[in-house]
Amino acid sequence: MSRLSAVLCVSFLLTGACTDSRRGEKDAGAESSLAPPPVAPPPSASQVVEEDAGPPAPVVVDPSRLQEARALIPAPLLYGEWRPMLGTWVEYDVIQHEHLARLRVALVGESKRGDGTTLYQLEIEQDKGSGALAVLWLRGGARPFVERLAVSAPDYAPLSIPVDLYIDQPELRGTLREEKDMEVSHGLFPGKVHKRTFHRETNSPVVVMSTERAPLLGVTSVQDPEAKWTLVATGTGAKPSLDKVPMAVPRVPGQ
Repeated sequence: MSRLSAVLCVSFLLTGACTDSRRGEKDAGAESSLAPPPVAPPPSASQVVEEDAGPPAPVVVDPSRLQEARALIPAPLLYGEWRPMLGTWVEYDVIQHEHLARLRVALVGESKRGDGTTLYQLEIEQDKGSGALAVLWLRGGARPFVERLAVSAPDYAPLSIPVDLYIDQPELRGTLREEKDMEVSHGLFPGKVHKRTFHRETNSPVVVMSTERAPLLGVTSVQDPEAKWTLVATGTGAKPSLDKVPMAVPRVPGQ
């Protein structure tokens, strides 16, 4: 699994964190052997997530693995309000340890399943064209659910692992301590915004600014202990960048 850990660390340069791949084994029921890479055309929104044992019932994340689990869901998605519209993209300036990066989050695929639910393909890319890409597959519904994460980076074959977390997973968000409406005069969406303050297990605050006018995620900024995300651009017409079917770490039936 050391190779998997290395690839995941590359991917979380996109999301501002790096995680041990064993989170997938304990919290999501992944096993260490890797399936051989399928021979197939570029994947659709559903292709990567229909070939294993199917998602288990979501579990509560063990307190010792909260930080690792948070690395699997970008902060604007974790604290946002999911408003899917195919082709929509948003860009955030992300500051972490005085390093500035620009990340594009784009909804590039969706497909209907037999049970009537929709599966969405969300891509996260830093410095478009660099080849570093993270892809999330989300099951839609009242509480959208991240089923899998794929990583594509230069010098590595694309790889996907089970995630099995709600995008609003309560123990990852923390406890809501304060919320209020307020007016702001700066940023991409000046005017009335909703401010929420969460406290995590270490009592460290997370401040979230959101508005219904912001597309896709609804979040204009997130300040957490690791990084600050600020919405700087939005648009439409996004297309998939993932061009290979990832090797899949399968789920184990019954786990």
